[in-house]
Amino acid sequence: MMLIKVWYRFTGLLLKAVYKVVYGRHMRWGRGFHMRKGFQATVEHGGVITLGNNVFFNNGCGLHARKAITIGDETIFGENVHVYDHNHRFADPTLAIKDQGYTEAPVTIGRHCWIGSNVTILKGATIGDNTVIGAGCVISGDIPANSVVRMESSLHVDPIRRTDAGAPVAAVSALADADGHDTAGEAAALATDGDGDGDAPTRVLVLDTVMDRGGAETMMMNYLRHMDRGKVIYDFLVNRDYRAAYEDEIEALGGRIYRMCPMYPQYFGRYKKEFRAFLTAHPEYRIIHSNLEERSYFGLREAAKLGVPVRIAHAHNRPVGFDLKSVFREYFRLRLPKYTTHMFACGEEAGDWLFGVKRRSRVIQQRNAIDTALYRYDEAVRAQVRAEFGTPGEGTFVLGHVGRFFPQKNHTFLIDIFAAVHRAQPDSELWLVGGGELNDELKNQIRAKADELGLHDAVKFLGVRADVHRIMQGMDAFVLPSLFEGLPVTMVEAQAAGLPCTISDRVPGQCAITGNVQVVALDTAPEEWARRILAQAARPAVADRAQGPELVAKAGFDITANAAWLQRFYLDALAKAEGKAPSGRPEAR
Repeated sequence: MMLIKVWYRFTGLLLKAVYKVVYGRHMRWGRGFHMRKGFQATVEHGGVITLGNNVFFNNGCGLHARKAITIGDETIFGENVHVYDHNHRFADPTLAIKDQGYTEAPVTIGRHCWIGSNVTILKGATIGDNTVIGAGCVISGDIPANSVVRMESSLHVDPIRRTDAGAPVAAVSALADADGHDTAGEAAALATDGDGDGDAPTRVLVLDTVMDRGGAETMMMNYLRHMDRGKVIYDFLVNRDYRAAYEDEIEALGGRIYRMCPMYPQYFGRYKKEFRAFLTAHPEYRIIHSNLEERSYFGLREAAKLGVPVRIAHAHNRPVGFDLKSVFREYFRLRLPKYTTHMFACGEEAGDWLFGVKRRSRVIQQRNAIDTALYRYDEAVRAQVRAEFGTPGEGTFVLGHVGRFFPQKNHTFLIDIFAAVHRAQPDSELWLVGGGELNDELKNQIRAKADELGLHDAVKFLGVRADVHRIMQGMDAFVLPSLFEGLPVTMVEAQAAGLPCTISDRVPGQCAITGNVQVVALDTAPEEWARRILAQAARPAVADRAQGPELVAKAGFDITANAAWLQRFYLDALAKAEGKAPSGRPEAR
Protein backbone atom coordinates (compact mmCIF):
# COMPACT_ATOMS: atom_id res chain seq x y z
CA MET A 1 0.00 0.00 0.00
CA MET A 2 2.82 2.37 0.86
CA LEU A 3 4.48 1.70 -2.48
CA ILE A 4 1.23 2.47 -4.30
CA LYS A 5 0.91 5.80 -2.48
CA VAL A 6 4.52 6.67 -3.29
CA TRP A 7 3.90 5.79 -6.93
CA TYR A 8 0.78 8.01 -7.05
CA ARG A 9 2.74 10.85 -5.49
CA PHE A 10 5.64 10.46 -7.94
CA THR A 11 3.44 10.29 -11.06
CA GLY A 12 1.42 13.22 -9.77
CA LEU A 13 4.53 15.37 -9.40
CA LEU A 14 5.65 14.35 -12.87
CA LEU A 15 2.26 15.25 -14.37
CA LYS A 16 2.28 18.64 -12.62
CA ALA A 17 5.66 19.36 -14.14
CA VAL A 18 4.32 18.49 -17.59
CA TYR A 19 1.32 20.78 -17.12
CA LYS A 20 3.56 23.59 -15.90
CA VAL A 21 5.67 23.32 -19.05
CA VAL A 22 2.76 22.88 -21.47
CA TYR A 23 0.21 25.35 -20.02
CA GLY A 24 2.34 27.76 -17.96
CA ARG A 25 0.22 30.53 -16.42
CA HIS A 26 -2.94 29.05 -17.95
CA MET A 27 -3.05 26.38 -15.24
CA ARG A 28 -2.39 27.34 -11.62
CA TRP A 29 -2.79 25.42 -8.38
CA GLY A 30 -2.29 25.96 -4.66
CA ARG A 31 -0.44 23.84 -2.14
CA GLY A 32 -1.51 20.25 -1.56
CA PHE A 33 -3.11 19.76 -5.00
CA HIS A 34 -3.25 16.01 -5.70
CA MET A 35 -4.68 13.81 -8.45
CA ARG A 36 -4.83 10.05 -8.95
CA LYS A 37 -4.58 7.80 -12.00
CA GLY A 38 -6.12 9.00 -15.25
CA PHE A 39 -6.40 12.71 -14.39
CA GLN A 40 -6.45 14.90 -17.50
CA ALA A 41 -6.49 18.67 -17.95
CA THR A 42 -6.84 20.40 -21.32
CA VAL A 43 -6.58 24.13 -21.93
CA GLU A 44 -7.31 25.70 -25.32
CA HIS A 45 -7.75 29.16 -26.84
CA GLY A 46 -6.52 31.11 -23.83
CA GLY A 47 -8.55 29.25 -21.21
CA VAL A 48 -7.46 29.21 -17.57
CA ILE A 49 -7.70 26.53 -14.87
CA THR A 50 -7.26 27.77 -11.28
CA LEU A 51 -7.20 25.31 -8.36
CA GLY A 52 -7.15 26.27 -4.67
CA ASN A 53 -5.27 24.65 -1.81
CA ASN A 54 -5.65 20.92 -1.03
CA VAL A 55 -7.85 20.13 -4.02
CA PHE A 56 -8.07 16.36 -4.62
CA PHE A 57 -9.09 14.40 -7.73
CA ASN A 58 -9.77 10.66 -7.61
CA ASN A 59 -9.19 8.31 -10.56
CA GLY A 60 -10.26 9.31 -14.05
CA CYS A 61 -11.17 12.97 -13.54
CA GLY A 62 -10.85 15.65 -16.23
CA LEU A 63 -10.90 19.45 -16.53
CA HIS A 64 -11.42 20.93 -20.00
CA ALA A 65 -11.14 24.70 -20.34
CA ARG A 66 -11.53 27.16 -23.20
CA LYS A 67 -12.69 29.98 -20.92
CA ALA A 68 -12.12 29.52 -17.16
CA ILE A 69 -12.53 26.78 -14.54
CA THR A 70 -12.05 27.86 -10.92
CA ILE A 71 -12.11 25.46 -7.95
CA GLY A 72 -11.91 26.57 -4.31
CA ASP A 73 -9.83 25.28 -1.38
CA GLU A 74 -10.38 21.82 0.13
CA THR A 75 -12.74 20.64 -2.60
CA ILE A 76 -12.57 16.91 -3.40
CA PHE A 77 -13.70 14.94 -6.47
CA GLY A 78 -14.85 11.34 -6.74
CA GLU A 79 -13.94 9.09 -9.64
CA ASN A 80 -14.66 10.03 -13.26
CA VAL A 81 -15.81 13.59 -12.68
CA HIS A 82 -15.52 15.83 -15.75
CA VAL A 83 -15.78 19.62 -15.91
CA TYR A 84 -16.35 21.51 -19.19
CA ASP A 85 -16.60 25.28 -19.68
CA HIS A 86 -17.70 24.93 -23.30
CA ASN A 87 -20.23 23.08 -25.40
CA HIS A 88 -20.64 22.29 -29.09
CA ARG A 89 -23.06 24.33 -31.15
CA PHE A 90 -25.48 22.08 -33.01
CA ALA A 91 -28.43 24.13 -34.31
CA ASP A 92 -27.38 24.31 -37.97
CA PRO A 93 -28.31 21.04 -39.73
CA THR A 94 -26.28 22.00 -42.81
CA LEU A 95 -22.96 21.81 -40.93
CA ALA A 96 -21.28 18.95 -39.13
CA ILE A 97 -21.42 19.54 -35.38
CA LYS A 98 -17.64 19.55 -35.20
CA ASP A 99 -17.57 22.52 -37.60
CA GLN A 100 -20.13 24.68 -35.76
CA GLY A 101 -17.80 25.90 -33.03
CA TYR A 102 -18.48 26.25 -29.31
CA THR A 103 -20.40 28.26 -26.76
CA GLU A 104 -18.34 29.10 -23.66
CA ALA A 105 -18.96 30.26 -20.10
CA PRO A 106 -16.81 30.06 -16.93
CA VAL A 107 -17.32 27.32 -14.35
CA THR A 108 -16.88 28.13 -10.65
CA ILE A 109 -16.83 25.49 -7.88
CA GLY A 110 -16.64 26.83 -4.34
CA ARG A 111 -14.67 25.90 -1.25
CA HIS A 112 -15.12 22.72 0.83
CA CYS A 113 -17.23 20.91 -1.77
CA TRP A 114 -17.53 17.18 -2.42
CA ILE A 115 -18.28 16.24 -6.02
CA GLY A 116 -19.42 12.61 -6.22
CA SER A 117 -18.40 9.99 -8.76
CA ASN A 118 -19.46 10.30 -12.41
CA VAL A 119 -20.69 13.89 -12.08
CA THR A 120 -20.54 16.09 -15.19
CA ILE A 121 -20.30 19.86 -14.71
CA LEU A 122 -21.11 21.96 -17.77
CA LYS A 123 -20.41 25.50 -18.97
CA GLY A 124 -21.73 28.37 -16.89
CA ALA A 125 -22.24 26.23 -13.78
CA THR A 126 -21.62 27.73 -10.35
CA ILE A 127 -21.51 25.58 -7.23
CA GLY A 128 -21.54 27.40 -3.89
CA ASP A 129 -19.29 26.68 -0.92
CA ASN A 130 -19.84 23.64 1.34
CA THR A 131 -21.95 21.81 -1.24
CA VAL A 132 -22.25 18.08 -1.94
CA ILE A 133 -23.10 16.89 -5.47
CA GLY A 134 -24.39 13.32 -5.54
CA ALA A 135 -23.09 10.68 -7.92
CA GLY A 136 -24.20 10.85 -11.53
CA CYS A 137 -25.58 14.40 -11.51
CA VAL A 138 -25.25 16.73 -14.49
CA ILE A 139 -24.83 20.33 -13.33
CA SER A 140 -25.39 23.24 -15.73
CA GLY A 141 -26.80 26.06 -13.59
CA ASP A 142 -26.38 27.69 -10.21
CA ILE A 143 -26.25 25.58 -7.04
CA PRO A 144 -26.45 27.66 -3.84
CA ALA A 145 -23.98 27.23 -0.99
CA ASN A 146 -24.65 24.66 1.74
CA SER A 147 -26.68 22.39 -0.54
CA VAL A 148 -26.92 18.65 -1.14
CA VAL A 149 -27.79 17.77 -4.74
CA ARG A 150 -28.91 14.32 -5.80
CA MET A 151 -30.40 13.00 -9.02
CA GLU A 152 -33.90 11.55 -8.77
CA SER A 153 -35.56 12.49 -12.05
CA SER A 154 -35.75 10.29 -15.13
CA LEU A 155 -34.19 11.16 -18.46
CA HIS A 156 -35.97 13.80 -20.58
CA VAL A 157 -35.39 13.69 -24.34
CA ASP A 158 -36.10 16.61 -26.68
CA PRO A 159 -35.50 16.36 -30.44
CA ILE A 160 -33.08 18.72 -32.14
CA ARG A 161 -35.09 21.00 -34.40
CA ARG A 162 -34.20 20.09 -37.97
CA THR A 163 -35.44 21.05 -41.41
CA ASP A 164 -35.18 19.04 -44.57
CA ALA A 165 -33.78 20.97 -47.49
CA GLY A 166 -36.39 23.54 -48.49
CA ALA A 167 -39.00 22.34 -45.95
CA PRO A 168 -39.96 24.87 -43.28
CA VAL A 169 -40.14 23.85 -39.64
CA ALA A 170 -43.69 25.16 -39.41
CA ALA A 171 -44.84 22.59 -41.96
CA VAL A 172 -43.82 19.90 -39.46
CA SER A 173 -44.91 21.76 -36.31
CA ALA A 174 -48.28 22.52 -37.83
CA LEU A 175 -49.21 18.85 -37.81
CA ALA A 176 -48.11 18.03 -34.29
CA ASP A 177 -48.95 19.41 -30.91
CA ALA A 178 -46.47 19.76 -28.04
CA ASP A 179 -46.73 16.04 -27.25
CA GLY A 180 -46.19 14.97 -30.85
CA HIS A 181 -49.84 13.98 -31.42
CA ASP A 182 -51.36 14.56 -34.82
CA THR A 183 -53.60 17.63 -34.72
CA ALA A 184 -54.46 18.02 -38.39
CA GLY A 185 -57.79 16.35 -37.76
CA GLU A 186 -58.54 18.68 -34.86
CA ALA A 187 -58.02 21.83 -36.89
CA ALA A 188 -61.31 21.77 -38.77
CA ALA A 189 -63.31 21.07 -35.64
CA LEU A 190 -61.57 23.82 -33.72
CA ALA A 191 -62.04 26.24 -36.59
CA THR A 192 -65.82 25.85 -36.41
CA ASP A 193 -66.13 25.26 -32.66
CA GLY A 194 -63.54 27.70 -31.32
CA ASP A 195 -65.48 30.88 -30.72
CA GLY A 196 -66.20 30.21 -27.06
CA ASP A 197 -69.89 29.43 -27.67
CA GLY A 198 -69.48 25.66 -28.08
CA ASP A 199 -67.75 23.05 -25.98
CA ALA A 200 -64.22 23.91 -27.14
CA PRO A 201 -62.50 27.06 -25.86
CA THR A 202 -61.34 29.86 -28.10
CA ARG A 203 -57.62 29.28 -28.63
CA VAL A 204 -55.57 32.47 -28.72
CA LEU A 205 -52.17 32.16 -30.42
CA VAL A 206 -49.56 34.10 -28.45
CA LEU A 207 -46.34 35.08 -30.24
CA ASP A 208 -43.32 35.33 -27.95
CA THR A 209 -39.58 34.77 -28.17
CA VAL A 210 -39.27 32.24 -25.36
CA MET A 211 -41.48 31.36 -22.39
CA ASP A 212 -38.88 31.89 -19.69
CA ARG A 213 -39.61 33.92 -16.57
CA GLY A 214 -39.39 37.38 -18.12
CA GLY A 215 -41.81 40.23 -17.57
CA ALA A 216 -44.10 39.81 -20.59
CA GLU A 217 -44.05 36.03 -20.22
CA THR A 218 -44.93 36.20 -16.52
CA MET A 219 -47.80 38.56 -17.33
CA MET A 220 -49.24 36.16 -19.92
CA MET A 221 -48.95 33.27 -17.48
CA ASN A 222 -50.81 35.25 -14.81
CA TYR A 223 -53.67 35.76 -17.26
CA LEU A 224 -53.63 32.15 -18.43
CA ARG A 225 -53.90 30.91 -14.84
CA HIS A 226 -56.84 33.17 -14.00
CA MET A 227 -59.01 33.13 -17.12
CA ASP A 228 -61.79 30.57 -17.53
CA ARG A 229 -59.83 28.11 -19.69
CA GLY A 230 -63.07 26.42 -20.71
CA LYS A 231 -63.77 29.60 -22.69
CA VAL A 232 -60.35 31.06 -23.61
CA ILE A 233 -56.94 29.40 -23.59
CA TYR A 234 -53.49 30.37 -24.79
CA ASP A 235 -51.22 28.47 -27.17
CA PHE A 236 -47.69 29.80 -27.70
CA LEU A 237 -45.50 30.05 -30.79
CA VAL A 238 -41.89 30.72 -29.74
CA ASN A 239 -38.55 31.26 -31.45
CA ARG A 240 -36.15 29.24 -29.30
CA ASP A 241 -35.31 25.55 -29.58
CA TYR A 242 -34.93 24.79 -25.89
CA ARG A 243 -37.66 23.91 -23.42
CA ALA A 244 -38.21 27.03 -21.33
CA ALA A 245 -39.25 27.55 -17.72
CA TYR A 246 -43.01 27.97 -18.21
CA GLU A 247 -43.61 25.26 -20.81
CA ASP A 248 -44.47 22.43 -18.41
CA GLU A 249 -47.08 24.60 -16.71
CA ILE A 250 -48.52 25.78 -20.03
CA GLU A 251 -49.12 22.20 -21.12
CA ALA A 252 -50.50 21.26 -17.70
CA LEU A 253 -53.05 24.08 -18.06
CA GLY A 254 -54.09 22.82 -21.50
CA GLY A 255 -51.98 25.08 -23.71
CA ARG A 256 -49.73 24.06 -26.58
CA ILE A 257 -46.19 25.03 -27.56
CA TYR A 258 -45.04 25.49 -31.16
CA ARG A 259 -41.55 26.42 -32.33
CA MET A 260 -40.26 28.40 -35.26
CA CYS A 261 -36.93 29.80 -36.44
CA PRO A 262 -35.27 32.72 -34.57
CA MET A 263 -36.26 36.25 -35.57
CA TYR A 264 -32.82 37.50 -36.53
CA PRO A 265 -32.42 39.62 -39.69
CA GLN A 266 -30.96 36.71 -41.65
CA TYR A 267 -34.12 34.68 -40.89
CA PHE A 268 -36.81 37.32 -41.58
CA GLY A 269 -37.76 35.87 -44.97
CA ARG A 270 -37.75 32.33 -43.65
CA TYR A 271 -39.91 33.32 -40.67
CA LYS A 272 -42.59 34.80 -42.92
CA LYS A 273 -42.75 31.62 -45.01
CA GLU A 274 -42.88 29.37 -41.94
CA PHE A 275 -45.52 31.52 -40.26
CA ARG A 276 -47.70 31.54 -43.38
CA ALA A 277 -47.45 27.75 -43.58
CA PHE A 278 -48.30 27.46 -39.89
CA LEU A 279 -51.47 29.56 -40.12
CA THR A 280 -52.56 27.70 -43.25
CA ALA A 281 -52.29 24.43 -41.34
CA HIS A 282 -53.97 25.91 -38.25
CA PRO A 283 -57.14 27.75 -39.30
CA GLU A 284 -58.46 27.43 -35.73
CA TYR A 285 -56.46 30.49 -34.68
CA ARG A 286 -58.77 33.48 -35.13
CA ILE A 287 -57.06 35.64 -32.51
CA ILE A 288 -53.33 36.38 -32.44
CA HIS A 289 -51.77 38.23 -29.49
CA SER A 290 -48.18 39.22 -30.28
CA ASN A 291 -45.61 40.23 -27.66
CA LEU A 292 -42.81 40.64 -30.22
CA GLU A 293 -42.80 44.45 -30.19
CA GLU A 294 -41.94 45.86 -33.64
CA ARG A 295 -41.23 42.33 -34.94
CA SER A 296 -44.96 41.66 -34.56
CA TYR A 297 -45.10 43.19 -38.04
CA PHE A 298 -44.03 39.91 -39.67
CA GLY A 299 -46.60 37.63 -38.06
CA LEU A 300 -49.50 40.09 -38.08
CA ARG A 301 -48.92 41.00 -41.72
CA GLU A 302 -49.17 37.35 -42.75
CA ALA A 303 -52.18 36.90 -40.46
CA ALA A 304 -53.93 39.87 -42.12
CA LYS A 305 -53.30 38.39 -45.56
CA LEU A 306 -54.84 35.08 -44.44
CA GLY A 307 -57.88 36.74 -42.91
CA VAL A 308 -57.25 36.26 -39.17
CA PRO A 309 -59.84 38.72 -37.81
CA VAL A 310 -58.33 39.72 -34.43
CA ARG A 311 -54.66 40.77 -34.48
CA ILE A 312 -53.27 42.29 -31.28
CA ALA A 313 -49.83 43.92 -31.03
CA HIS A 314 -48.69 44.41 -27.42
CA ALA A 315 -46.02 46.99 -26.45
CA HIS A 316 -43.88 46.07 -23.45
CA ASN A 317 -40.78 48.25 -23.76
CA ARG A 318 -39.50 51.67 -24.69
CA PRO A 319 -36.00 51.24 -26.22
CA VAL A 320 -33.55 54.11 -25.92
CA GLY A 321 -30.30 54.92 -27.70
CA PHE A 322 -29.30 54.09 -31.25
CA ASP A 323 -27.53 51.10 -32.74
CA LEU A 324 -27.82 48.97 -35.86
CA LYS A 325 -30.98 47.33 -34.50
CA SER A 326 -32.62 50.75 -34.26
CA VAL A 327 -32.82 51.00 -38.06
CA PHE A 328 -34.83 47.76 -38.25
CA ARG A 329 -36.93 48.72 -35.23
CA GLU A 330 -37.97 52.05 -36.68
CA TYR A 331 -38.84 50.59 -40.06
CA PHE A 332 -40.95 47.74 -38.69
CA ARG A 333 -42.72 49.73 -35.97
CA LEU A 334 -43.82 52.33 -38.53
CA ARG A 335 -45.30 49.59 -40.73
CA LEU A 336 -46.87 47.60 -37.89
CA PRO A 337 -50.12 49.57 -37.18
CA LYS A 338 -51.52 48.88 -40.64
CA TYR A 339 -51.75 45.17 -39.81
CA THR A 340 -53.14 45.37 -36.26
CA THR A 341 -56.78 45.41 -35.27
CA HIS A 342 -56.04 46.23 -31.61
CA MET A 343 -53.10 47.92 -29.88
CA PHE A 344 -52.17 46.98 -26.31
CA ALA A 345 -49.46 48.49 -24.10
CA CYS A 346 -48.29 47.79 -20.56
CA GLY A 347 -47.68 51.52 -20.07
CA GLU A 348 -48.17 54.81 -21.87
CA GLU A 349 -44.51 55.32 -22.81
CA ALA A 350 -44.22 51.82 -24.30
CA GLY A 351 -47.38 52.43 -26.35
CA ASP A 352 -46.16 55.83 -27.55
CA TRP A 353 -42.93 54.28 -28.80
CA LEU A 354 -44.43 51.30 -30.66
CA PHE A 355 -47.58 52.88 -32.06
CA GLY A 356 -46.84 56.62 -32.01
CA VAL A 357 -48.23 59.40 -29.83
CA LYS A 358 -50.90 60.24 -32.40
CA ARG A 359 -52.47 56.80 -31.84
CA ARG A 360 -52.47 57.07 -28.04
CA SER A 361 -56.26 57.24 -27.86
CA ARG A 362 -56.50 53.87 -29.65
CA VAL A 363 -54.06 52.07 -27.37
CA ILE A 364 -55.52 49.88 -24.63
CA GLN A 365 -53.52 49.99 -21.39
CA GLN A 366 -53.41 46.30 -20.55
CA ARG A 367 -52.12 46.09 -16.99
CA ASN A 368 -49.29 43.82 -15.88
CA ALA A 369 -51.58 42.39 -13.22
CA ILE A 370 -50.54 39.90 -10.54
CA ASP A 371 -52.12 37.70 -7.87
CA THR A 372 -51.61 40.29 -5.12
CA ALA A 373 -52.49 37.90 -2.28
CA LEU A 374 -49.34 35.84 -2.97
CA TYR A 375 -47.12 38.80 -2.10
CA ARG A 376 -48.59 39.71 1.30
CA TYR A 377 -45.75 40.28 3.77
CA ASP A 378 -45.26 37.50 6.33
CA GLU A 379 -42.57 37.58 9.05
CA ALA A 380 -42.42 33.79 9.24
CA VAL A 381 -41.82 33.44 5.50
CA ARG A 382 -39.19 36.19 5.68
CA ALA A 383 -37.26 34.33 8.39
CA GLN A 384 -37.55 31.07 6.47
CA VAL A 385 -36.26 32.53 3.21
CA ARG A 386 -33.32 34.32 4.83
CA ALA A 387 -32.32 31.15 6.66
CA GLU A 388 -32.56 29.20 3.40
CA PHE A 389 -30.08 31.54 1.70
CA GLY A 390 -27.75 31.66 4.70
CA THR A 391 -28.39 35.34 5.47
CA PRO A 392 -26.87 35.92 8.92
CA GLY A 393 -29.48 37.46 11.18
CA GLU A 394 -32.33 39.93 10.94
CA GLY A 395 -29.94 42.87 11.01
CA THR A 396 -28.51 42.09 7.56
CA PHE A 397 -29.79 44.53 4.94
CA VAL A 398 -30.91 42.72 1.78
CA LEU A 399 -31.19 44.67 -1.47
CA GLY A 400 -33.12 42.79 -4.15
CA HIS A 401 -33.36 42.81 -7.93
CA VAL A 402 -35.43 40.62 -10.26
CA GLY A 403 -34.63 40.64 -13.97
CA ARG A 404 -33.03 38.75 -16.81
CA PHE A 405 -29.32 39.21 -17.34
CA PHE A 406 -29.78 41.40 -20.42
CA PRO A 407 -27.98 44.72 -21.07
CA GLN A 408 -31.30 46.56 -20.63
CA LYS A 409 -31.35 45.73 -16.91
CA ASN A 410 -27.98 47.46 -16.32
CA HIS A 411 -26.51 44.85 -13.98
CA THR A 412 -23.02 46.32 -14.35
CA PHE A 413 -24.14 49.59 -12.76
CA LEU A 414 -26.23 47.67 -10.24
CA ILE A 415 -23.08 46.00 -8.91
CA ASP A 416 -21.47 49.44 -8.55
CA ILE A 417 -24.52 50.63 -6.60
CA PHE A 418 -24.39 47.64 -4.28
CA ALA A 419 -20.64 48.04 -3.77
CA ALA A 420 -21.40 51.54 -2.45
CA VAL A 421 -24.21 50.16 -0.26
CA HIS A 422 -21.86 47.51 1.11
CA ARG A 423 -19.21 50.10 1.96
CA ALA A 424 -21.80 52.15 3.85
CA GLN A 425 -23.38 49.10 5.49
CA PRO A 426 -21.02 46.08 5.46
CA ASP A 427 -23.71 43.83 6.91
CA SER A 428 -25.60 43.72 3.60
CA GLU A 429 -26.37 41.39 0.70
CA LEU A 430 -27.58 41.71 -2.87
CA TRP A 431 -30.00 39.06 -4.14
CA LEU A 432 -30.14 38.73 -7.92
CA VAL A 433 -33.06 36.70 -9.24
CA GLY A 434 -33.08 35.79 -12.93
CA GLY A 435 -31.18 34.09 -15.71
CA GLY A 436 -30.10 34.84 -19.25
CA GLU A 437 -30.31 32.82 -22.43
CA LEU A 438 -28.60 29.45 -22.77
CA ASN A 439 -25.25 31.23 -22.94
CA ASP A 440 -25.04 33.10 -19.62
CA GLU A 441 -22.17 35.30 -20.80
CA LEU A 442 -23.45 38.52 -19.20
CA LYS A 443 -24.35 36.75 -15.97
CA ASN A 444 -20.84 35.38 -15.72
CA GLN A 445 -19.35 38.81 -16.41
CA ILE A 446 -21.41 40.23 -13.55
CA ARG A 447 -20.30 37.41 -11.30
CA ALA A 448 -16.66 38.13 -12.17
CA LYS A 449 -17.12 41.84 -11.44
CA ALA A 450 -18.64 41.07 -8.04
CA ASP A 451 -15.65 38.86 -7.24
CA GLU A 452 -13.19 41.56 -8.35
CA LEU A 453 -14.87 44.05 -5.98
CA GLY A 454 -14.59 41.63 -3.07
CA LEU A 455 -18.34 40.92 -3.02
CA HIS A 456 -18.20 37.17 -3.64
CA ASP A 457 -20.01 36.28 -0.40
CA ALA A 458 -22.33 39.31 -0.42
CA VAL A 459 -23.86 38.92 -3.90
CA LYS A 460 -26.13 35.92 -4.28
CA PHE A 461 -27.13 34.71 -7.73
CA LEU A 462 -30.42 32.93 -7.13
CA GLY A 463 -31.13 31.97 -10.74
CA VAL A 464 -34.55 31.59 -12.35
CA ARG A 465 -37.14 31.09 -9.63
CA ALA A 466 -40.80 30.09 -9.52
CA ASP A 467 -41.22 31.58 -6.01
CA VAL A 468 -40.37 35.27 -6.53
CA HIS A 469 -43.33 36.20 -4.31
CA ARG A 470 -41.70 34.24 -1.48
CA ILE A 471 -38.15 35.49 -2.05
CA MET A 472 -39.31 39.11 -1.93
CA GLN A 473 -40.39 38.55 1.68
CA GLY A 474 -36.73 38.23 2.62
CA MET A 475 -35.68 41.50 0.96
CA ASP A 476 -35.54 44.93 2.62
CA ALA A 477 -35.51 47.09 -0.51
CA PHE A 478 -35.80 46.71 -4.28
CA VAL A 479 -33.73 48.43 -6.98
CA LEU A 480 -34.22 48.73 -10.75
CA PRO A 481 -31.56 50.87 -12.49
CA SER A 482 -32.67 49.85 -16.01
CA LEU A 483 -31.66 51.63 -19.20
CA PHE A 484 -35.25 51.35 -20.44
CA GLU A 485 -38.50 49.61 -19.48
CA GLY A 486 -42.17 49.47 -20.38
CA LEU A 487 -44.03 48.96 -17.14
CA PRO A 488 -42.16 46.09 -15.46
CA VAL A 489 -44.09 43.31 -13.73
CA THR A 490 -41.33 43.12 -11.12
CA MET A 491 -42.16 46.63 -9.94
CA VAL A 492 -45.80 45.64 -9.39
CA GLU A 493 -44.61 42.54 -7.52
CA ALA A 494 -42.13 44.45 -5.36
CA GLN A 495 -44.75 46.99 -4.33
CA ALA A 496 -47.25 44.24 -3.53
CA ALA A 497 -44.56 42.75 -1.26
CA GLY A 498 -44.39 46.12 0.52
CA LEU A 499 -40.81 46.85 -0.50
CA PRO A 500 -39.46 50.40 -0.78
CA CYS A 501 -38.31 50.69 -4.41
CA THR A 502 -35.65 52.78 -6.13
CA ILE A 503 -35.79 53.09 -9.92
CA SER A 504 -33.83 54.96 -12.56
CA ASP A 505 -35.33 57.90 -14.44
CA ARG A 506 -35.44 55.64 -17.51
CA VAL A 507 -38.14 53.51 -15.88
CA PRO A 508 -41.63 54.98 -16.47
CA GLY A 509 -42.96 56.79 -13.42
CA GLN A 510 -46.32 55.20 -14.21
CA CYS A 511 -45.08 52.09 -12.38
CA ALA A 512 -45.09 53.95 -9.03
CA ILE A 513 -48.53 52.83 -7.86
CA THR A 514 -48.22 52.74 -4.05
CA GLY A 515 -46.27 55.88 -3.17
CA ASN A 516 -43.36 53.72 -2.01
CA VAL A 517 -41.12 54.38 -5.05
CA GLN A 518 -38.32 56.92 -5.49
CA VAL A 519 -36.62 57.91 -8.75
CA VAL A 520 -32.87 58.55 -9.11
CA ALA A 521 -31.27 59.86 -12.29
CA LEU A 522 -29.25 57.19 -14.08
CA ASP A 523 -26.18 59.44 -14.30
CA THR A 524 -26.12 59.90 -10.50
CA ALA A 525 -23.03 58.48 -8.76
CA PRO A 526 -23.39 55.00 -7.18
CA GLU A 527 -22.66 56.51 -3.75
CA GLU A 528 -25.73 58.75 -4.03
CA TRP A 529 -27.85 55.82 -5.16
CA ALA A 530 -26.65 53.93 -2.09
CA ARG A 531 -27.41 56.84 0.24
CA ARG A 532 -30.93 57.22 -1.17
CA ILE A 533 -31.64 53.48 -0.99
CA LEU A 534 -30.55 53.19 2.64
CA ALA A 535 -32.38 56.36 3.66
CA GLN A 536 -35.61 55.18 2.04
CA ALA A 537 -35.33 51.76 3.67
CA ALA A 538 -34.91 53.42 7.07
CA ARG A 539 -38.05 55.56 6.55
CA PRO A 540 -40.29 53.99 3.89
CA ALA A 541 -43.35 55.87 2.68
CA VAL A 542 -45.47 52.80 3.50
CA ALA A 543 -44.35 51.60 6.92
CA ASP A 544 -46.57 48.49 7.08
CA ARG A 545 -45.42 46.10 4.36
CA ALA A 546 -48.60 44.05 4.72
CA GLN A 547 -50.54 46.91 3.10
CA GLY A 548 -48.85 46.22 -0.24
CA PRO A 549 -51.50 43.92 -1.79
CA GLU A 550 -54.38 46.30 -1.01
CA LEU A 551 -52.51 49.29 -2.42
CA VAL A 552 -51.65 47.42 -5.63
CA ALA A 553 -55.20 46.09 -6.02
CA LYS A 554 -56.60 49.59 -5.45
CA ALA A 555 -54.37 50.83 -8.29
CA GLY A 556 -56.06 48.28 -10.58
CA PHE A 557 -53.32 45.65 -10.83
CA ASP A 558 -55.00 42.62 -9.24
CA ILE A 559 -55.22 39.75 -11.69
CA THR A 560 -58.75 38.51 -10.97
CA ALA A 561 -60.66 41.48 -12.40
CA ASN A 562 -58.12 42.02 -15.19
CA ALA A 563 -58.29 38.40 -16.35
CA ALA A 564 -62.10 38.55 -16.49
CA TRP A 565 -61.89 41.76 -18.54
CA LEU A 566 -59.36 40.34 -21.02
CA GLN A 567 -61.37 37.15 -21.47
CA ARG A 568 -64.48 39.17 -22.37
CA PHE A 569 -62.39 41.36 -24.65
CA TYR A 570 -61.13 38.38 -26.70
CA LEU A 571 -64.59 36.87 -27.12
CA ASP A 572 -66.31 40.16 -27.91
CA ALA A 573 -63.63 41.28 -30.37
CA LEU A 574 -63.90 37.96 -32.21
CA ALA A 575 -67.70 38.06 -32.20
CA LYS A 576 -67.71 41.59 -33.57
CA ALA A 577 -65.16 40.74 -36.28
CA GLU A 578 -67.22 37.73 -37.38
CA GLY A 579 -70.56 39.56 -37.20
CA LYS A 580 -71.86 37.77 -34.12
CA ALA A 581 -73.49 39.25 -31.03
CA PRO A 582 -70.88 40.10 -28.35
CA SER A 583 -71.18 38.68 -24.84
CA GLY A 584 -71.15 42.18 -23.32
CA ARG A 585 -68.74 45.00 -24.04
CA PRO A 586 -65.76 45.14 -21.65
CA GLU A 587 -65.56 48.24 -19.59
CA ALA A 588 -63.15 50.93 -20.81
CA ARG A 589 -59.66 50.70 -19.42
